[in-house]
Amino acid sequence: TARSPGYEYHGAMPLRFVDVASGTIVAEAGVPAEIHDALLLFAPMNGAAAGALKYRVAVLDEGAASHAAGGLVIINFSGLALSGTIGGRAVTLDEGLNAPRQVGRATKILLKTTVKGRSFQSYGEDVKMKATERALLILFPPFNPGSVEVQSRLLIDAPPAAPPRR
Repeated sequence: TARSPGYEYHGAMPLRFVDVASGTIVAEAGVPAEIHDALLLFAPMNGAAAGALKYRVAVLDEGAASHAAGGLVIINFSGLALSGTIGGRAVTLDEGLNAPRQVGRATKILLKTTVKGRSFQSYGEDVKMKATERALLILFPPFNPGSVEVQSRLLIDAPPAAPPRR
């Protein structure tokens, strides 16, 4: 429901995350060299085999140029094929990280999925933010097996200040 404090890492890629108790690697993330302010989002991998990674990691460029004020980024970890409208514009979401899009200060998001040839609403909310804010919407699998209503977390914040020009 919130961002953790910032951390710094200088070293080889992929960045590996280890379970301290067992010493096993539970997640890996490759952060591209051009990303200087990354947000790493962890989601459990359902049915991970023994010895396999337990979390998938989405790497989001948190720099003001990539995710500016008025921007909306959606991460679809729901496992469902979702399409619908964002601010009245048709959209089909990819699995995982979707490209940032500029939206209004009050934007209606309506997403549906199809099951057995019938369309069902999976997510519907109004996202409201100030002109100086941006939003990150994370969609998780439905709580109940067989359900199509995704779980969601919406994080709204202000982009970081741009670094001074040299």
